[in-house]
Amino acid sequence: LYATTARLGVTFNNGAPILRVWAPTAQNVRLHIFDDSDPATESTVYDMLRVDRSGVWTHTGAPDWYGKYYLYEVTVYAPTVADIVTNLVTDPYSVSLAMNSTRSQIIDLANDPDLMPDGWDSVSKPPLDAPTDIVVYELHVRDFSVNDASASDDHRGTFMAFTDTDSNGMQHLIALAEAGLTHLHLLPTFDIATINENPDERVEIDFETLAQFPPDSEEQQALLEPVRDLNAFNWGYDPYHFNVPEGSYATNPDGPTRIREFREMVMALNENGLRLVIDVVYNHTNAAGQAERSVFDRIVPGYYHRLNQNGFVETSTCCPNTATEHVMMERFMLDSVVLWAQDYKVDGFRFDLMGHHMLDNMANVRDALDGLTLENDGVYGEAIYVYGEGWNF
Repeated sequence: LYATTARLGVTFNNGAPILRVWAPTAQNVRLHIFDDSDPATESTVYDMLRVDRSGVWTHTGAPDWYGKYYLYEVTVYAPTVADIVTNLVTDPYSVSLAMNSTRSQIIDLANDPDLMPDGWDSVSKPPLDAPTDIVVYELHVRDFSVNDASASDDHRGTFMAFTDTDSNGMQHLIALAEAGLTHLHLLPTFDIATINENPDERVEIDFETLAQFPPDSEEQQALLEPVRDLNAFNWGYDPYHFNVPEGSYATNPDGPTRIREFREMVMALNENGLRLVIDVVYNHTNAAGQAERSVFDRIVPGYYHRLNQNGFVETSTCCPNTATEHVMMERFMLDSVVLWAQDYKVDGFRFDLMGHHMLDNMANVRDALDGLTLENDGVYGEAIYVYGEGWNF
């Protein structure tokens, strides 16, 4: 009934930001604007206007809001607690975040030149004649460089390590590209729920101490156990905000630095003969219901997740399953894929647990990408490769 094609998230009209959030079951939505990301900064609160036919709530701000941070205050009935609740929540359509995802940020991802490395508009892709020529190499952003002494100290474990072309890691990738490697597949690079993005609060293991013991030793495990949830190691299959690069992989996790640095990584890989595949995890979220890291479900409770016959969220993915059979969850996935293709110029998508999506979902992903052209969108969508895990659930 309330499915809509209205632009969601932040758009701009003559420099003024327009903020829109889809919340058709909400009784009220208010917008909190913060001057900065400091947790102590108090907000200025604005009423949002509901468009009844779509359930979209909207507010137009001023041009000087650019770079400020925001949250939505949503008053809505939540079935998980059988009560009306008021949630202060980030934007599912966030494109920039404060450190540790505490607030969304107002930025123009597509048009702000400060977010674009020199030459971004003219990035050229390495040649590829046909999909059958693709050779894929899988890597983890942090693991690639975190222990590489030849990489810049401040780049280790980050997107920027891929710009250190003289490092051991990049020299290895360049050699592989010369030998026929075409695509680098990075494990999830979006905003991850369970990595503390504040390096001052993380506890990292000492690699030299670990190296004193065999890799399969009980001694290594004993050293790791106390810091297992305190360090930055995480495979990343734990999505929080799908449209923002992970902050712990940036040299500054607060604000838009991660955007520019992700783009610098894409450019460096392309310039050295490699196309980039990103691992996408649209089949589940980190949390649902009233949990702290639940974003979708605290705005439209009970909609974005797949429910069983008893009304509880399915968790066959290991976490709360999303319901891409629902129009607006599929629409979010399509919007997200197009954003990564258009605004980050990625060259492929590897879908985690692709069998949890409908065949129609995946056909629509393909159609959305195929509709992107160099003339209109700056990317050739038909050349973007899509594949996924084939687990049969």
